[in-house]
Amino acid sequence: MRSEHPPVVATWLLERFCADPGLAGDLIEEYAERRSPGWYWKQAIIAVSVYSTSQILQHKWLAIRAIALGWVIWFIFNDQLLKGVVRPWMDTSSVLKAAYFLLTYVLWLGNGWIIAKLHRPYSTAMVLAYVLWAIVASVPPVYLHTMSALDGSIGGATVAWEVAARVATLLSVMSGGVLSAYRDQVKQTRTAARGWRPGSPRVAPAR
Repeated sequence: MRSEHPPVVATWLLERFCADPGLAGDLIEEYAERRSPGWYWKQAIIAVSVYSTSQILQHKWLAIRAIALGWVIWFIFNDQLLKGVVRPWMDTSSVLKAAYFLLTYVLWLGNGWIIAKLHRPYSTAMVLAYVLWAIVASVPPVYLHTMSALDGSIGGATVAWEVAARVATLLSVMSGGVLSAYRDQVKQTRTAARGWRPGSPRVAPAR
């Protein structure tokens, strides 16, 4: 049975990744005219992709800076500090290993958060630029693991773990960026609410 309300997750993605509130309103109106949830999801994904891509292309140097910043954060904290200093003494028990992996993804979450914070008002688009770069950078190691699995050097489980770990990394970075952008939106809404005087028309804050 078709719900009267559009898919909540798709609407949330539109609000987080697309700064055009009118677009979300138009899609909701069209959905109300007997469109399907599948149609709404398709349009939401297209809108988010087109908007983010246009922001990246329009602000190329900002995107390059976001990628460089993300790489520097990864190199200092994940590669040098975490792998070089922390891992040797945390690789002694199952509990410490679990804590190590948790810390790894917390740092990736923080990476996305910092990129978003330093690239406002294009937070999510710049985080996406770094994620796209990370996907491209992941192709060679995944390819090498796959070839090693095909010739029997390593098992298929190793390849699956490599892919799963990289997907989790990308999701962590994106989550950090989205949380940062969402927090900024909440602060803007609260600031607008404090500045509203009783009796004056309330204007919805821009996203």
